[in-house]
Amino acid sequence: MPDSAAPAPIETLLQAHARTRALLRTLAAWAAQAPADPAPPMRRRDELIAWFDGPAPAQHHLLDDVLFPAFIESMAGSDAVCLKGMTQGLSAQGARLQHRWHGTIRAQLMAAAPMRDTIVAWAEDYVDYLQRADEELLPMAERLLDDDAMARLREACAALPPWIGGRDDTGNGATGADTDSRQP
Repeated sequence: MPDSAAPAPIETLLQAHARTRALLRTLAAWAAQAPADPAPPMRRRDELIAWFDGPAPAQHHLLDDVLFPAFIESMAGSDAVCLKGMTQGLSAQGARLQHRWHGTIRAQLMAAAPMRDTIVAWAEDYVDYLQRADEELLPMAERLLDDDAMARLREACAALPPWIGGRDDTGNGATGADTDSRQP
């Protein structure tokens, strides 16, 4: 029986994705501005780097290693070609985003004159990835996954860093996203 005090795992993922989207919008808004401010302010830059080095890949791994296999298992004995295609497509898209982060975007945030168009394109692609997960797959999870699979997902969500899913590091509620889009 699920622990009623534990947050619903799908809600945790949706909140984490919302936080990531807010940071991506902030980053894209800064990058789209005229280059009067050549580099993002250090505090905001450090926040973005910390998020995309830690919680963002943790979200990818949770989807790839827990949720997607549970989807496929839930369809055992039936033709899951469409579902496999969706999960494999999102997994590949997430891997490409991580590759771009480590190969280009992270360094661009540290650069004196970052390639703003490259940053905006990556942020837009990342938002698309999150939107696909949130709109196509996460709604299906509540319908397709059995209690055991949801319990495993809940455990995996509980192991995420505490500031994912609306919890601050003390467990005292939502951290929210700084939505000031003027600068990252």
